[in-house]
Amino acid sequence: MSTGTLFVRDSRTNVNYKIPITRNAVRATDLQRIQAPALNSNRADQVAHGLRVYDPGLQNTAVTQSVISFSDHEHGLLLYRGYTLDQLWGCDFEGMFYLLLWGIYPTASQCEELRQRLAQYMQEVPDIVRRTIFNLPKATSPLPLILAGLSAYLACMPGVIPATTNATIYQTDIKQADQIVLQTVAAYAVIFGAVRSHRLGIPWKCPSLHQNYYENLFMMAGLVDPETNHPDPIHVSCFRRFGNLNAEHGMALTVFSALVTASSLTDPVSCLIAAVTAAHGPLHFGATESAQRALHDLGDLNNVSAFIEEIKSGKRKLFGYGHRTYKGMDPRVRPIQSILKDLSDVQQPLLKVAEAIEEAASKDEYFSSRGLYPNADFYGNFVFTGIGLEPDLIPAAMLAHRIMGIMAHWREYMVNRGKIFRPTHLYIGRAELTSDPRPKM
Repeated sequence: MSTGTLFVRDSRTNVNYKIPITRNAVRATDLQRIQAPALNSNRADQVAHGLRVYDPGLQNTAVTQSVISFSDHEHGLLLYRGYTLDQLWGCDFEGMFYLLLWGIYPTASQCEELRQRLAQYMQEVPDIVRRTIFNLPKATSPLPLILAGLSAYLACMPGVIPATTNATIYQTDIKQADQIVLQTVAAYAVIFGAVRSHRLGIPWKCPSLHQNYYENLFMMAGLVDPETNHPDPIHVSCFRRFGNLNAEHGMALTVFSALVTASSLTDPVSCLIAAVTAAHGPLHFGATESAQRALHDLGDLNNVSAFIEEIKSGKRKLFGYGHRTYKGMDPRVRPIQSILKDLSDVQQPLLKVAEAIEEAASKDEYFSSRGLYPNADFYGNFVFTGIGLEPDLIPAAMLAHRIMGIMAHWREYMVNRGKIFRPTHLYIGRAELTSDPRPKM
């Protein structure tokens, strides 16, 4: 643990302060002791809470403590509960979820018990959830369909809403919290499957007690081999392995949005709704879909050079390049490319375009000097399209992976009794008292 003391001298008042350092961080509340001068300063600076930290986008602010994952961007290292991606490469959904949620690498029997519970909860999702989705227009975006499904599911379970039952239920009854988490994860698979089957107009297939989470998700979504009418084992394996890379990534926007919602002691279904909405933006999971569409617009290998120049001049944006966490290569990229080798029989001409862009960018000082390298979104979209998913369903498919991390962080926040989020803002408007602006009668 990195500990010490930060010595601060405020040049405005000539007052010296000692700020404790713990885990290479200082508590923002310790800075409140640093007060603005009493005279000759802007009225807006005279706030009772002292010095504040201005950090747009929370680029260097830790909002919680967690034991779930660790990312070392300098060395391209990503750990889940202390395990490397290589060690977890062979995990099924159930094994990975068990590890992230409960912090224990599960035995085969523990995985099987979890598989059975998830399959059972899938079968118990009320039919009105699917009918709610099927009653909406097929041509609509997947996002409102998923939100409608989650809202319908929540409506069927009023007892899970703390404000109407027991405000601290998830902090005091962890067994109840765990059950609702598993039911939420099971419901998402059903909703995802219903959304795709509805949009494509294909027959609905009920989940099976004999299949694992991803196999049931594929069946319900109609991702099956037309000859066998069952999911292609290679496609499921590719989806699973990509899921292991995508299951958790710290305080990414989906998790952060869920935690902000959870901080008011909200149920996991409502928190998942917040995460789903955040994920679909083009700067988060929507970046994968945006990367696919940008490559589609580019279309041809002959256009790569001109495309690179347009990016450098600011005329175009290259989705899937650069990352807030990794200043070098995203450690998930090369494993994703290894997954794509198992989908090499699928014709994906845009993959050649993506590889040409990376090759051109790797030789260009503009990208290397800015630490711009492909991230998981750049090649990840080809895993989804390679198994047969439509580009606009990619963000929802990624959430079928990240739901593990979202629920793990939700549980951790409840167990640790995290504080409600209430950040401040810097007021930059007029602070002087003015005369009454109302017209005189």
